[in-house]
Amino acid sequence: MRAAPAIGLLALLLQACDGSLVYQNDTAIPEGGWSSTQRPEFCFDIADTLHAHDVFIDIRHTGDYAFSDLYLFLDLTGPDGRSFRDTVECLLADPTGRWYGRGAGLFADRSKAHVLYRSGNRFPRKGRYCIRMEQAMRVDPLPGVTDVGISVAVSEGQGR
Repeated sequence: MRAAPAIGLLALLLQACDGSLVYQNDTAIPEGGWSSTQRPEFCFDIADTLHAHDVFIDIRHTGDYAFSDLYLFLDLTGPDGRSFRDTVECLLADPTGRWYGRGAGLFADRSKAHVLYRSGNRFPRKGRYCIRMEQAMRVDPLPGVTDVGISVAVSEGQGR
């Protein structure tokens, strides 16, 4: 019966959602590697300025990724048009080389890291925020990264 696996996958996805997720989106990186000229942008609307939010960087990479970390330049633009640039180190492996993220199902050969970028962040204004992501490694294009994304959630203990 073909519907059973699809129903099981849907149930698993719904179970993984905790209700505090405000935004989540990923962008695929070309197989040839992540060029520094490819700068995915993620835009989301914030309606709640009272509660703190956690912002995560999501990175999926293959086991062939050659580094234990990933440096990024992030440009955050708020609804007023002001921009802020940040340099972020995303740790992907422990000192022994074991990946922090994990793979499952169709992506068992890949690891997905969910890296906390900003904890308890309060967005000062309602409106649309955009985060543009640029790889800042010394290898260009950067092989082994397959997807990057952003997740925004209401901080734990501050549910809606």
